[in-house]
Amino acid sequence: MKAFFVALLALPTTLAAPLASEFPMQSLECTCMNAAGETRASGICQYLGGLLNSPGEWCFRAVSWAPAMDTVFNNEKCAEMWGSEWKKGFCKPVTLCQGLGGPDYYTPC
Repeated sequence: MKAFFVALLALPTTLAAPLASEFPMQSLECTCMNAAGETRASGICQYLGGLLNSPGEWCFRAVSWAPAMDTVFNNEKCAEMWGSEWKKGFCKPVTLCQGLGGPDYYTPC
């Protein structure tokens, strides 16, 4: 019974402890690229919970439930979405911080 009261007294301290922040976090921003180096990601990016970053059209995860962008913008899917001219999926690292909507929303740092 004594252990119960000790645990009960320690509860406010435990609840007040700050949670470990997952930000900044490393992610990928991706695009489909043609032979001239032009990028294309608009439409499918926003549909899947991403946002565009510029210059060009680079798609990063904007919400926690969005898929990893390297699974969307790969060689096979780029050619499928935009034709053989846009057959190269390309990704680069991006650092994401918490967005305005809370911890489930991301924005480039």
